Parts: sequence; structure tokens; C-alpha cells
Amino acid sequence: MKNIFCVDIGGSKLICGVLTPQGEIIETTRAEYSKDYTIDTITNLIFEGYQKLKGHDFCACGVAVPGLCDYESGKWLYSPFSGLGDIPIADIISNMTGLPTFADNDVNISAMAERYFGACRETDDFLWITVSNGIGGGLYLGGDIYRGQGLSAGEIGHFIVEENGRKCGCGNCGCLEAHASGASIAAIYDERASKNLAAKEIAELARGGDKTALAVWQEAGAYIGKAVAYAVNLLNINTIVLGGGAAEAFDLLEPSVTKSLARNLFIKANPDVKIVHSIPGRYAALMGCAALVINNQKEKDI
Repeated sequence: MKNIFCVDIGGSKLICGVLTPQGEIIETTRAEYSKDYTIDTITNLIFEGYQKLKGHDFCACGVAVPGLCDYESGKWLYSPFSGLGDIPIADIISNMTGLPTFADNDVNISAMAERYFGACRETDDFLWITVSNGIGGGLYLGGDIYRGQGLSAGEIGHFIVEENGRKCGCGNCGCLEAHASGASIAAIYDERASKNLAAKEIAELARGGDKTALAVWQEAGAYIGKAVAYAVNLLNINTIVLGGGAAEAFDLLEPSVTKSLARNLFIKANPDVKIVHSIPGRYAALMGCAALVINNQKEKDI
């Protein structure tokens, strides 16, 4: 199998990459953009990335999109973060590159990356949670992605974790995403410390002894642990993987996640739950694009 052209569409960045069928990253390009991006912003950056990387011999393209996606048609249905939706993203990229193209929700294929290349190669049942600009969940049940009737299973970011809490992009108040995503961590810290910093910078301050920064991260972890407990109580799964850019601060999140999980868990039914950091880490969605193409080999000749 030849190399795979991979496209990770994030909330504030776009990464294009060349990956092998074994998940090895050969080369990448990265572009940043503001929250107010349009589909033209995305397609222009994908074209630029492809032009830089097209010297490699590709067999197909995999695309990670934020929000709801119909993986069968390759249509990007809706993103709460940007408001974009109803976009035939797989067809657009296929027409641009001439490659067979497959698209899916970024969190689902991040879970695929963990299953194919990461910590869950021998695990049939797990929940993958991305903590980035938003928060999403990918479910593996019985050795395969569980998508649900409307293809949107795993939306743990929209569990209500705080009654009458912060306003979320989805329109509700008190969602996990509104209290523990990277964007929310930055907003909450700014409100308390009057410093407009990225979550990564706030993490460094927390490690350096900034009590306000540390408290924001600890609170985020407590909300994540609460949401995880609800999911585990329902599904009786024992492996939770945290990934995404903000989860690079796993050392700051894990203690309060674990404490909150224990407080909210039906422990007798779930005595062995473990929280692990994603092995693909910040490149989980990009590696998931390769896993998505490999997964589609079973049904399509590429």
C-alpha cells in the first residue's frame, strides 16, 4: 500500500501530512487561522498543503473534520465551534487531488488511531476523549467504532456538568466543552487573571506555581472526571484515553480527573477503570486519517 495524504481540520489549525500505512508520519505542513474561518479558508489551505506534499506517491486521502460527519457520504454536517456545515468535504478534496477520499469525525478517527497504532491495539472497548478547542468522544465497542443511529455517538463534550453553567457553542449552558476545553480554559483564566493566553501557556504557568492557572486546570480535570464517570456507569468500559492538544497537559489534568471519576463512579460495577494519555497524542487525528483509509480498504479497492 502506498502512502496516504492526511488532512486534519482543527478549530484553529490545519495539518496536512504524508503517512505510511503503519502510521509513521513522513512529512507535514501546518497552517493557523482564526475562529472566523470559512470553507474557502479550509479548501485553500488544503490545496496549498497538497501542492507541497504531492511529490509523494499517494493511494488515497483521509480527512478529519471537527463536529458531525456522515462518514458514508463524506459530508461534513455541522461544527458547533465554527458553525460550518453541509459541506461535501470528501468530494471537494477528491476533485482537488484526484485521490479517493474518506472523511469522518476527528474524534472517531482519533480513536481509530489509538486502536490501530496506539494504546488500545488489544482493547475492544474504550472511550477516546479529545480535549482541544472543543471536547469530543470516540467510542470503540466490541472492537469497532460505535456511531449511533444518527452517526453522532460519543458527544461527551455536551454532557451537562454544571447546572446553569457557561454558555456553550451548541446553544446549551453547562456543557463539558464550555468548562474544560482548551478554549474554555483560556477564557476562564482570562476572566480571573486578566491575561489573554493560550491553554498551553496557562499550563506552563500552572507548572511554575501560578495558583490561578493551576486551579483552572484542576477544575477542568474535575469536570472531565465527572463526565467520564457518567459514560463509564452507562457503558461499563474500563479504558479512557485522553488526547488532543490541551491533553498534552495530562500531568495537570490527570490528578483531578482521577479524583472526580472516583467520586462519581459506581465503583462496585467498575472497579478497574484506567485513564491513559494517548500515544499518538497531538497527532492522533492525523494518524487517524491513515487508519480511516486502511479501514476502508476492506470495502473499497484503492
